Amino acid sequence: MQEVFKYLDKNGIPFRKQGSLSIQIQEDGLLNRLRIENDESTDKIFYKGGVIASTHHHANIKVPCIPALFQLTSSEQENIAINWVKETTGYAVEEFKTLFELPVLNDKPFLLQVERGTDIWYLVLATQCIDGDLIVRKKFHYYHGFIQENFIKTFGQISKITGTVGIDGKMSDFGNLTEVGGNLWFSNHVYQDYLNSISPLKRVKGDLNLKNTHASLSTLEEVGGNLILRKTTCFDISSLKSVGGNVLISRSQMNNFDFSKVKIGGKIRHFNDQFNVRNLTLPSGI
Repeated sequence: MQEVFKYLDKNGIPFRKQGSLSIQIQEDGLLNRLRIENDESTDKIFYKGGVIASTHHHANIKVPCIPALFQLTSSEQENIAINWVKETTGYAVEEFKTLFELPVLNDKPFLLQVERGTDIWYLVLATQCIDGDLIVRKKFHYYHGFIQENFIKTFGQISKITGTVGIDGKMSDFGNLTEVGGNLWFSNHVYQDYLNSISPLKRVKGDLNLKNTHASLSTLEEVGGNLILRKTTCFDISSLKSVGGNVLISRSQMNNFDFSKVKIGGKIRHFNDQFNVRNLTLPSGI
C-alpha cells in the first residue's frame, strides 16, 4: 500500500477514458453547424437533404489504471485512489467517479485532470506546481449536458503549470499563477467578462493567445513563442521584456501598446480585424 501511495504522491492518479458512440440527426442550419463543427466529441459529419447527421465519441467513463507492477484489480485501484485522497487531504468520498466532480473545493482548485502526452491522463491535487497540460472548461457541456472537467474560475494556489493551458470557461482571476511552460490560449467561443488582469503571470514559454479578453498584461515579462493580440482589447505591457516569436495584433489596437523596449525575435504583424469590442467575436467564417 505504501509503495502505491508513494507513486500517487509523485504522479497523481492515472486513469483512462472509456468511450461510447452516438449518432445525432438534426435539421441543417447555421447554429447547428456551429455546434457540431466545434464539438470536440464529433467524429464525422454528413450533410444531405437539409439534414445534418453526425457521429460522436464520448469519453465520460473514467477508470483508474495504476501500473500493472502493483498487481491490483480494478476494484482495488478505485479503493486505493479514494483512500489516498482521504489520507492526503482529509476529504472522503464513497465512489471513485465522484473524484472527477471535485475540481473545486471551497472555491479553490482541488482535483484537476491533466494530460501528459497523448491520451495519458492523471487526476492530480492542485498543488503549487501542476505537471501536464490543463484545459479549463465550463461546468456543463452546453449541448450534451454532461459535467465537464476542470471547471475552475481561478488558479488559486497554483503558481506553475509545466504544460499547455487552455481556457474554455470564464475565469475570475489567475490566482498565484506566474509561469506556464507551454502555450496559453483562450477559447474562440467564450468571452472573458470577469477577467480584469492576468496578474501575477510573468512567463509563458510557448505561444500566448489572448483572444476574447480585455485584461491588463502589466505583470507579463516574457513570451517564448508568438504573442497573439488579435481580436482582443488587452492593455499595459509595461513589464514585457521579450517575445521569442512574432507579435500578431489587430491594427485598431496598436495605440494600446509600446513595443519599443521589447526584444522581439520575429516581426510585428498587423491585421485589419473586425471584432466586437468587449464582447464575443466568433471565428471567421461562422
